Amino acid sequence: MKCLLDRLSTCMASDVLWLADPFGPIDITRLTQAVCGIDPTGWQGKRVAIGALPVLEFVTALAFLDGLAQAIVLLPTEDDQPTREARLAQAGIDFVVEGNGFGFAKLLTQFDVTGSNGTAHPAVTERPAAIQTTWLLPTSGTTGTPKLIAHTFATLTRSMTTRRIGDDYTWGSLYSLRRFAGLQVFLQSWMCGTPLILNEEGADLHDVLTRFIDLGCNALSATPSMWRKLAMHPLFDRLTLKQITLGGEIVDQSVLEMLAKRFPAARLTHIYASTEAGVGFAVRDGRAGFPADYLLHPPLGVAMRVDEQNHLWFGTKLVESLAAGTENVWIDSGDVVEMQADRIRFLGRANGSINVGGNKVMPEEIESVIKELPDVAFVQVRARKSAMLGSLVEAAITPMPGTMMDAAFKKQVTAHCRARLDGFKVPAFIVAADTIELTASGKLSRMNVE
Repeated sequence: MKCLLDRLSTCMASDVLWLADPFGPIDITRLTQAVCGIDPTGWQGKRVAIGALPVLEFVTALAFLDGLAQAIVLLPTEDDQPTREARLAQAGIDFVVEGNGFGFAKLLTQFDVTGSNGTAHPAVTERPAAIQTTWLLPTSGTTGTPKLIAHTFATLTRSMTTRRIGDDYTWGSLYSLRRFAGLQVFLQSWMCGTPLILNEEGADLHDVLTRFIDLGCNALSATPSMWRKLAMHPLFDRLTLKQITLGGEIVDQSVLEMLAKRFPAARLTHIYASTEAGVGFAVRDGRAGFPADYLLHPPLGVAMRVDEQNHLWFGTKLVESLAAGTENVWIDSGDVVEMQADRIRFLGRANGSINVGGNKVMPEEIESVIKELPDVAFVQVRARKSAMLGSLVEAAITPMPGTMMDAAFKKQVTAHCRARLDGFKVPAFIVAADTIELTASGKLSRMNVE
């Protein structure tokens, strides 16, 4: 299979792919007729960037362009103008699809699959033979110049379940579909012929959860930070989930236990993936980290090793560097890990450590310890500048509803950290956090305090 439309031939024509307002269920027949109603002239072999579009137009554009365009670039909507221009120049784009001038989704309203209204279907245009389209996916650029990582339909779906599942699962979309994590959810539902509830980027969380509940969402993928944010919402307990997927950040034991307690019948899957390396492995045993045996026997065939600095590396020939035009054999994940008995546990991002008097402190390690306390809903550990030590550790905490952020609470946090951490890692400052700031990828927004 070279492209998205090739996969649809293995599913049933009546399988619903998308649930999107205001168009209702979009099944395979309706989608393929709509896509084949677009004249491919002028698109074949072009390098196309997809900018700001309503979500249904965005996914319809993907289905149309894959196998037709030479390259597809997914432009993050949060990019500033210099970053956007850098991505377009890097990819050699012919034109950008965005705004209201293309109207991909409008085609879906022209097709009456049952024919009950007696109207004629619009003309269907024959598509040329599919080519292998390159998908250029953005990295965040938070640690340097933003990059575009090259994938194909094959590399994006190589680790996915391909058996038809149909409406046994209904996935909800929480991530931006322009990022690797969101694209993985989109493609997995596509590969299995399962419905995906689409939401506009930046949609109100209350409205999103209401739609999930009303439309019978029973499968969700989110970062640990997003799962904690969801758990604080009053509608969270009305979800009925049987598949829970976590990724994008360190998955700590407390969030696994919270989800297992709330959804005892659900399958919990922790997926480790990155835009550069693709999906590395999945863990389903309910424990934080991953089995050390994965280093010798990688379950998805993606080789792993840990270097002298305790960085986790992935070996893959599937990812191509756009800048160099060559294959990357080994990719540094940037994650620092440590061996604990038969387990490899994540400590944090190498480039996110705090320097406290010459000692490197991983914010994620301290956050994981503080999250063990039952009265802590959310915590962000960050650096506060110090004239004497360079930086000190500050913990911004959102307590559980009904818990007072008073002196006794702060004392409890400090005592717990002192019992579990080296002295230089214990937060010198504990402050209240009224809001939880997440990035467009659903990750905790990392920032330091002056």
